[in-house]
Amino acid sequence: MTEPPDDNLDHYALGFYAPGKGLARADCPYAEGTQAHAQWTAGYDAALAEREGTQGG
Repeated sequence: MTEPPDDNLDHYALGFYAPGKGLARADCPYAEGTQAHAQWTAGYDAALAEREGTQGG
């Protein structure tokens, strides 16, 4: 089964800004196993890593 078009959304950026909107990692709106899910969670994880890096300094 192929994935539907994503309307040129930047899934990484959406995930990156999700923690600031109060969303948890489990709130990812994309199905597991899709490229959109992988990009969203990568963005989310990057945001958390950036936050941890700025809090300790």
